[in-house]
Amino acid sequence: MTGPSGPMAQRDRLDQAVIARAAAVEDQMRADLASLAGRQAAVVAAAPAGAGKSHFVARAVGRLRGQGLRIALSAPTNEQVHSLVERVIQLNPSLPVAFVHAQGRELPPRIAALPGISQPSAADAGRQQEPLVVATIDKLADAHLRGYLGGFDMLVLDEAYQADAARYYAAAGIAPTHLLVGDTGQLDPFSPIEDATFWRGGPEDPLQTAVGVLLRNHPRTPMHRIPVTWRLDPRAVPIARCFYPGHDFSAAVLPGARQLGLIRPGPGSQSLAVIDTTLDEAAAHGWAHLTLPGTPVLTADPDTARLIRDLVHRLLARGARVSSEDRDAPADLRQQEIAVGVSHNDQKDLLRALLDDSGLSAVKVDTANRLQGLTYEVVIAWHPLAGASVTDAFHLDPGRLCVLLTRHRQACIVVGRETDRGLLEGIPPATPGYLGWDPDPVLDGWDAHEGVFRLLEPHVVAA
Repeated sequence: MTGPSGPMAQRDRLDQAVIARAAAVEDQMRADLASLAGRQAAVVAAAPAGAGKSHFVARAVGRLRGQGLRIALSAPTNEQVHSLVERVIQLNPSLPVAFVHAQGRELPPRIAALPGISQPSAADAGRQQEPLVVATIDKLADAHLRGYLGGFDMLVLDEAYQADAARYYAAAGIAPTHLLVGDTGQLDPFSPIEDATFWRGGPEDPLQTAVGVLLRNHPRTPMHRIPVTWRLDPRAVPIARCFYPGHDFSAAVLPGARQLGLIRPGPGSQSLAVIDTTLDEAAAHGWAHLTLPGTPVLTADPDTARLIRDLVHRLLARGARVSSEDRDAPADLRQQEIAVGVSHNDQKDLLRALLDDSGLSAVKVDTANRLQGLTYEVVIAWHPLAGASVTDAFHLDPGRLCVLLTRHRQACIVVGRETDRGLLEGIPPATPGYLGWDPDPVLDGWDAHEGVFRLLEPHVVAA
């Protein structure tokens, strides 16, 4: 499996054994797809954070088209589909790609200008029998449009753990053979339904993920676990594994391949001592857990927000530089290579105002839902439990914490309160059980949070 590293990537900075294992898994998936082509069957590829899923999907699409198969390529959101179109063309420059879009949802001009891309209507795509059609799963699920598009040999669904079963049901008939690829650790599909327990445990529960409903009804479906992460370095993998039980994976880059350097030392002033200590810890070890004194606070706590603003400002003021496997020499860390991840929109709004007032407008601030799939050199994560008085399903959601702690290449700084871990002491809460339903988001989140707190213990800095 070839990862997303650039042309300057140094071979001696990559773990060739890990890359070879990933390549073997990809070969097996291709063999399974080839043996199942034309049959009512599917193959699932489960990936950890930063495994290069879109890269794998684009390569697979190129090979499938090389076999003369007509392909429908899809993902849940427009942004994901746009990214797929771009990646397919990058890896398969001579491949025609037809993007069928909703009204007002054309490709960004930068992508639309790439050679080989067209944006036909569904009727035109069907009439011309376009060999590779890309569209959101909602578009493919539209029965009227499917009538125009005609049949396909294979459906390839990226981000399949973010697509709910209902949307998958509606689109599944477009092709007999399916390839479903997704990240098992990220947030489950969003649903506006407040009480979903009516279907819970049923084999056709429409709120399951696309992969979940497939495996529940077809347990013999071949499932492959991609054993590599290209985004995370070896220091980040142990914490990332908290969100992928039973999934063994390793970093593609070797230890030391990435380094966050702080060129200017701290001045030693008392007001900046905690911030400088935190930044030094993150630079040295890839992690820091900065904890404010324990007390219940508002969701959009001003003290936490100001501390995060000061961390970002100080990181840049100290002349942060980054080295990595895809750079010939260390480079200055830019604002747009830093992200702040939060759980709530009011936290985002408060931080956005503080950062803008401090001249840090290019720093990304967003919720975990919006940061899924994105990569930054340094991430500051506002812990979901920070200052909470009780736990609940939203703040314990393992997917939310997974996203916040797996966006970075160099370092992640977690900001919370000293009392956060105490929320997990004692016996986990009682949760409802449903026959035929195995996952329990609350208990799974409880375990994941406890594991993360334990692994962050050596990197705690008390404010």
